Order: sequence, then structure tokens, then C-alpha cells
Amino acid sequence: SLETTLQKNPFLEDMALYFLDPIVLTAIVSPALYFLVFRPLNKQAELERQLAKLSSLQAKDEIMHLAFYDPLTGLPNRRLLLDRLHHAFTSSARSGREGAVLFIDLDNFKDINDTRGHDIGDLLLQQTAQRLESCLRESDTVARMGGDEFVVMLENLSEQALEAATQTEAVGEKILAMLNQPYQLGTHEYHGTASIGATIFSDHGKTAEELLKRADIAMYQAKKAGRNTLRFFNPEMQDVINTRAVLEGDLRKALENRQFHLYYQIQVDSSHRPLGAEALI
Repeated sequence: SLETTLQKNPFLEDMALYFLDPIVLTAIVSPALYFLVFRPLNKQAELERQLAKLSSLQAKDEIMHLAFYDPLTGLPNRRLLLDRLHHAFTSSARSGREGAVLFIDLDNFKDINDTRGHDIGDLLLQQTAQRLESCLRESDTVARMGGDEFVVMLENLSEQALEAATQTEAVGEKILAMLNQPYQLGTHEYHGTASIGATIFSDHGKTAEELLKRADIAMYQAKKAGRNTLRFFNPEMQDVINTRAVLEGDLRKALENRQFHLYYQIQVDSSHRPLGAEALI
């Protein structure tokens, strides 16, 4: 019988199934009907499959974004920051160059939430995130830890710890100056400040969590020092930064008060003939 023949020959069975397919029969018997009815249906089905695949990919991207980014500011969240910190430690150990973490907390943020509402508070956080990003290089990272706390990670600093601390302080001062600029929050103008705690990688101990903890402690030291300032976790580095700040202040005052005096000392050769002069202040 036909059934037995088809069972014994899989190829003939497949061909029979193919030709007995309603769409194939229609294409053979009535090409016009096929192009009028079934071909559009096939295109529609393919389009629906593509849309379903695209929706699945978009949903996956959205899930990944929610897992690693803060939904309010669009910045990396704590999870992504920790991952980048681990990679930065590895890179620092390989290159010998320092890195640093700055823990930033907005001063008196609770007051604006209480007086203006959480919508205005959210707007302040979004503008703060934009300002922080504008202060950094592409290789650096700024993340939102939650609430009014942000963390900046700097990479590829000097190989010398004290010089790296000086570079970190320069970035911190830039951030403080940027956050001191007035904010336009809807119809309200707001003036805010921030406190920053800093530490470099060579002070981090064993883990990224320990590094963040030390930067957090330094941030609270900045709060105790009167807010709107930066403090290092390492006392030695803080002493170096303080000494330099005092020296810069004294030099600035000396210039304003005309306390510098310029002298020229003649330089001579072995025959005591003048060759030039060096300036002494």
C-alpha cells in the first residue's frame, strides 16, 4: 500500500508531507491564491517572530540595566561599582599605578526633601550626577550608592602614593567647586555643598568593601571638620595635603602684601668673569 511504501522510504514520506501541505498545494494549484492569501500570512508571521525576538532582547537589556544601574540617575549602582573596583585593583597591581576612591555625601540633603518634597530632591540628585560626570575622565567611574551618597573611582594615577593623593585632592576640589554652584530646581534656586572622604588603593587592605568603608570614614571626618571639604583616611596623606594648603595660603598672602624680595647673584667662571646670574627670592 501507499502507506507501507512511504513508511519504508522516509524521503518519499517527507516529500508527500511537503506536497500535501495546504500552502504548498495552493502554490501549485493556484499561484494567484497563494500570493493573495498565504504569502502575506507568512510575511506577517515572520514579522511577528522578529518583533517577539526584539522584544525579548529589549526586555533582557532592561533587566541588565536595572541590575547594574541606578534608575533615577542612570549611574552605575553599588554592584557595578564593586565589579569595576575589582578590575581596577587588578589593573593597578599589574601597572603599578595608583587609583583612588572618593566617597561623596551631599550636606543637609534631608532638609530639601523635607521642605521642597522628594520630587525636588530627586531633581537635585540627577543634576548632581551630571555635574560629577562632567568633572571626570572617561576612564573614571562615578556611581550612586543610594540616597544622597555617590562614589568616584579614579584610575591610572601616579605610581607614587603621595603624588597620587595630590592628584586625588585636585579632583576632589574640582568636585567641591562644581557642587557649590547654584542649582535650578524647577522654579527654585538652591545652593548646596558636599563632604568628601578619600583614600587611595594602597590603603585599601584586602577588599573593595574595606576601601569603601575607609573612604566613608574619611567622609564623616570631613563632616566633623565643618562640611564642604575633603579629608583623607590616611593621616600621613592628610598632613601632606594640609601642609601644602597652608604653604599655598602663606605664599598667596605674601604676594598680596609684597613680602617677596628679588635678588640677583652673579655667576662667574674660573677666571672670575661673569657668565650670568641666578635669581633668588
